Amino acid sequence: MASASASKYNSHSLENESIKKVSQDGVSQDVSETVPRLPGELLITEKEVIYICPFNGPIKGRVYITNYRLYLRSLETDSALILDVPLGVISRIEKMGGATSRGENSYGLDITCKDLRNLRFALKQEGHSRRDMFEILVKHAFPLAHNLANLKLMILLPRPPE
Repeated sequence: MASASASKYNSHSLENESIKKVSQDGVSQDVSETVPRLPGELLITEKEVIYICPFNGPIKGRVYITNYRLYLRSLETDSALILDVPLGVISRIEKMGGATSRGENSYGLDITCKDLRNLRFALKQEGHSRRDMFEILVKHAFPLAHNLANLKLMILLPRPPE
């Protein structure tokens, strides 16, 4: 049997990462859900956010940002939601609200996509969580402006045989 660390990837394989879910009573449960990743796709950060859904209202979830996509999975059991947005689809990222913003869900990020989706995420004001997420998204969604194009090519191109 091959171990997980020695597994080989082909162009059609997916790398999985299990996540834990915390129930309302505070008990951490491993629900063996997976975040699908492509070969060479690296998890950069994950944060707990509130997604402002235009159809169902605010939904609490966890957003995972990789070097390829933004992936959101809802934490609420009554409204199962998954968003899978390739970073190349993002056309604009804006900060909404400020340090003096009042009101629930008034501080976060507004993301406009080339496929006409508008995603709004509310974040906690403490700990610079919005700035961290904003900088990571801008850096990886617009790689030419941050000299990441060569790095992404090196990661995605297969290595020559030795």
